[in-house]
Amino acid sequence: MQPPIYHCALVSLRKSGRMRYLSHLDFARALDRAVRRAGLPVKYSEGFNPSAHISFASALPVGVAGERELCQIELERPLPPEDILRALSAQLPEGLGVVDVRVVSGPRRKHLSGLTRAEYEVELAPAPGVTVEAIEEAVRRVLDAGTLIITRETRTRTREVDIRPGIYKLEVMPPASRRPELRLRMTLALAQDSLVKPGEVIAILQRFLTDLVGEEIVLTPVRMTRLGMY
Repeated sequence: MQPPIYHCALVSLRKSGRMRYLSHLDFARALDRAVRRAGLPVKYSEGFNPSAHISFASALPVGVAGERELCQIELERPLPPEDILRALSAQLPEGLGVVDVRVVSGPRRKHLSGLTRAEYEVELAPAPGVTVEAIEEAVRRVLDAGTLIITRETRTRTREVDIRPGIYKLEVMPPASRRPELRLRMTLALAQDSLVKPGEVIAILQRFLTDLVGEEIVLTPVRMTRLGMY
């Protein structure tokens, strides 16, 4: 017996502007509505309340913009990628946009599993008394550390986690043109068992800066963007 053939649209989406404050659930609902209005031949689940077969690579935290958020839409039949891009783009609200579409047909059904890393850019407001050199030294101390223990709280428990193994890259970037904010670029673990969040890295940097400067330092993110996942 021949294995079933699945037709999947792999879609890269941009989430920016005010839309970065959407929750992941609202983001998913907005895409679901756009897919329905676009009239795409999407495959739906069976049952009393059928839902479109749409899955995401990873939930984007509220307040974080995304340049290439990945999702998979299962189709009843293959379509040209440009037709999907055009139809979806016409139905998405301002702040949500389609960057790229790729259509894959074959026996494989799940194409977004196995992503392990995400790249972020964080713009920080100027912190009084903190120089670029001090932040660069704090970054060096983070990368040189053997362990970086943080406390994570959930609804049911509090636990200590070492996030150092999940920080693959951290560097200070030059300011963007005509903007004073300091920029950090970081590559962090995305897999659930080693996940590191940008806010946790900033909290660690604050800890090192406080030791360097001799007074409590607060780093305020102006903008966080997930550039991509791989």
